[in-house]
Amino acid sequence: MSSGFNLPPREHAAFAVSSRLLSCLVTESLLRAFYLEAKESKTVAGVLVILSASVISEQPVITRSLRPNDIFAIVPLRNRPVFQDSPPTKHGRMVGLVDPLDMYPEVYTLEAETGADSHRDELVATVLSCLVPPPWELGKFTNLKKSTDPVDLWAKFVQHIFIPDSVSTSIADELRSSFEWQLLSYENPPLCPSRASPPIQWEQSLVAGHPTHPMHRARMCAEASPGYNWYSPKIRFLRIPSESLDTRGCFDTIMHELIQKAAAASGTEVPRDVPGTSIMPVHEMQVSTVLAKIPNVEILEPTADALAQSSIRTVLVPALEDMSLKVSVNMKISSALRTISHWTADFGPRFSRDIVPKLSVDHNIFSVELEPASAVFKGEKAVAKHMTAIFRSEIVPPPGENVVVVAALLEMGHAGIPAGVSAVEHAFGLDTEAKRMAFLDSYLGLACDAIIPPTLKNGVVFEAHAQNCLLRFDIATGELRGFVLRDLGGLRIHPETMNSSLGTNFEFLPGHCVVTDSVEETYPKFYHTLIHNHLQRMIRLLGMHYNGVGWDLLRKHLRRVIPEGHGLWKSWMETETVAGKCLMRMRLQSVHDKMVFSPFPNLLLYRAESSITSLQA
Repeated sequence: MSSGFNLPPREHAAFAVSSRLLSCLVTESLLRAFYLEAKESKTVAGVLVILSASVISEQPVITRSLRPNDIFAIVPLRNRPVFQDSPPTKHGRMVGLVDPLDMYPEVYTLEAETGADSHRDELVATVLSCLVPPPWELGKFTNLKKSTDPVDLWAKFVQHIFIPDSVSTSIADELRSSFEWQLLSYENPPLCPSRASPPIQWEQSLVAGHPTHPMHRARMCAEASPGYNWYSPKIRFLRIPSESLDTRGCFDTIMHELIQKAAAASGTEVPRDVPGTSIMPVHEMQVSTVLAKIPNVEILEPTADALAQSSIRTVLVPALEDMSLKVSVNMKISSALRTISHWTADFGPRFSRDIVPKLSVDHNIFSVELEPASAVFKGEKAVAKHMTAIFRSEIVPPPGENVVVVAALLEMGHAGIPAGVSAVEHAFGLDTEAKRMAFLDSYLGLACDAIIPPTLKNGVVFEAHAQNCLLRFDIATGELRGFVLRDLGGLRIHPETMNSSLGTNFEFLPGHCVVTDSVEETYPKFYHTLIHNHLQRMIRLLGMHYNGVGWDLLRKHLRRVIPEGHGLWKSWMETETVAGKCLMRMRLQSVHDKMVFSPFPNLLLYRAESSITSLQA
């Protein structure tokens, strides 16, 4: 159930961003947090008290009383968070992981009592009743003020940390953009597609996007007008000297077909062939950037209509059947500039041709959308990434089947369906606990069978988060048939393991971030994408997290698929903490191409108890 679906759009959008920001600050150990059980309340399970950054350096166990200046924010919780593996303290249980779905849709800060009579609703009274002396010494700060602006929370956080003003301001702008785009989505929510709906309709049905990234809806592009429709862009075509491009695969052949069809569809003449030149497809919002950075480029007259997928920069071009196009766009989505590196352009077509067909997978349930061709400007890396194009073959399911991006199934808040009902529940008719459990069992088993083997046998980790995974199923019955993986830019690979297991001699460009020095180094990215940001979401949305049932089911399938002596088993199933990807720490360090990790509670060991939630093997 959504923790804020019943709010007005503006409050809902603010809470969507604030809850993600607070979740990251606590889970990444940027701020400490305690959980206090609200034993007398029928509304909330307890209270999350997040401490200020000024106390982060104090002893691991704080023995003194905590005062108003020590408290950053207070959030009532619908359910218990995941605790650290440590004994309770006099201030409460130390929180190791809190999810936005745990939160009641209110964020408070303390303020001083004014002396005048103030209205205290049941929720405020519950929160204050948990903060009693001696461990909590509030003094005259016994009023709670609602925090309705995530940018204010950010400004409060940076008061006590060392961060360049430029970075702080940039993050504030991204949070503001995230709020603004989220507000538009809540004011005009999309309809929820059906099992038979075209895949592109599912791609464009996202309501809130990334479940934990604070800048989850940010879209920042200087070239685009405020009302620009990113889901229906046009593709422009630029002529450039062939010697200025580095191409892979059948790029020129595909481009010849595309420009012919685009010219016919737009009623313009087919550009003449000019020896020694090539044609590049460019997002219309990227044209001015290319012209400013790259010489000897000519704009051609034809345009092609396109339909953007959930990633925005990958589009379907109806003129080119069963093929999508990934292009650079000089814009921030979430907190990253959505350009495409020369490493990615070089890697995809070669990996698609030389490695994917040989992977140790069950091809009945596992497919990869191949990248047959690419092109990138040959200039210095900082410029080259602004003019890159990758063609991707779209999967065509058998008759009677459909493929849907998993990220869309994990959404809530659509128009036309009851509040708090997720897309997966609506589309698959999961209206009873028995149906939800049966679906989840099937889903988790299929995911383990399809996605884990390349890691076990080949040292290849696909970036299996929900936006890169497509679910294949029977339209009439809803029976699950397989997974499709896409986007080859974010894999993690141990070359020696891959090449020795497949009998290949695949080479990587120097400095490519997909390469790891050991197979064990691939596991953190795998946990983050598959477990933390994919399967956890499905388990939570189907109501199988707090009771532990979803994790019991997942462990059952992991035991079946992963040999106990394997390194992946030891990394995932024999440790209380895992290396968790830190979205905010990466942003604070202005890091995008390298991962930053810190210890997270290992959700694969999560079990529910009658009185408290704990982590145990």
